Amino acid sequence: PAYSNLGMAYRAQGEHRDAVSCFDEAIRLDDGNTQAYNNLGISLLDMNDLVQAEAALRNALAIEPDYAEAHFNLSRVLLMAEDFEDGWKQNEWRWLCNDFPSTWREFPQAMWQGEDLADKTILVWSEQGVGDEIMFANTLPELVQNAEKVIIECNDRLVPVFERSFDSVTAVARQEPPDSKIENAAADFQIPIGSICKFYRKSVEEFPSDRAGYLTADSDLTAEIKARYAALGDGMKVGISWRSGNPIVGHQRSIPLEFWDEILSSDGCQFVNLQYGDVDEDLAGVLERTGVQVFKDDAVDPLTSAEEWFAQIQALDHVISVDNSTIQVSGSLGIPTWTLLSEVPEWRFGLKRLDHLWHPSIRVFRQQKKGSWDLLMGEVAFTF
Repeated sequence: PAYSNLGMAYRAQGEHRDAVSCFDEAIRLDDGNTQAYNNLGISLLDMNDLVQAEAALRNALAIEPDYAEAHFNLSRVLLMAEDFEDGWKQNEWRWLCNDFPSTWREFPQAMWQGEDLADKTILVWSEQGVGDEIMFANTLPELVQNAEKVIIECNDRLVPVFERSFDSVTAVARQEPPDSKIENAAADFQIPIGSICKFYRKSVEEFPSDRAGYLTADSDLTAEIKARYAALGDGMKVGISWRSGNPIVGHQRSIPLEFWDEILSSDGCQFVNLQYGDVDEDLAGVLERTGVQVFKDDAVDPLTSAEEWFAQIQALDHVISVDNSTIQVSGSLGIPTWTLLSEVPEWRFGLKRLDHLWHPSIRVFRQQKKGSWDLLMGEVAFTF
């Protein structure tokens, strides 16, 4: 336990090699320590060592086959390695993990297992965060094509977006008790939105190639915002977002605005703030250092209205953002987007890709050295 606890402390500090050494020692002292194998696997994943991470997690499962956290962590390794078929199967264990951030919905319908959906209605219910809902929604076009009707329970902000974007879809806000429209729909099957992937995203080839995106913003609101941004001046209208709100790794993904100065000083562009939260001090710093005024649209609040959020991004020519929910919106709309990744990205970006399977309009820039943004931002400024 002492070595395992020390290893967890090192991992929390981002000292992954030291964490690996501690977990190796814990295993040497007790080769049946499944938790040590699991933690070793996570730390190796943090180091982008997918082969050894998979081996450690499979060792944990060889000892304890029903170890839910090890299955779930193995899914992250396999999905990053683009072994999607096995990865999605392992991902189903997420519901048995103590710290999984979603609750199971108790609906009476049978869980869809890939049966023929002709003349059938299927209930899809949301899980995880708004960004995940938007990303997983790129499986809905296939589901809509195959089913007679789809009803989706989602974050209340996404209801109008989903209903506008997909034919034969009824969207209702996730609430407790559930909206009566769900019962009235008399669905034949149900499925959590992330689980659709195990049927429609089993290989790289099954991901969409349409750069136009799969969600649609309100056209009137988009036109209104576009006119407002046209008044900023000539040139491309570029949205920027530099912080991640992830409570665990957000600080690793965020890029202080001081690193953006060269990009924001580019000629022929008008920059628009897409960063949610209090940013006045950040933007004042940009103005003081560079003389560039990044426009902050106080008429748009993505935290309260997805309609405004989607329309604002649809009104732009380009987006540059760290890994947060902004890129899920811009990618789902097909807006050209540059995503700036830390050295240890989420599984959804793969290990080395410079494109993004989920959103073909996204180009990825990757940090080469942990904690250092200089080279990456220099590359972005040169490319821009």
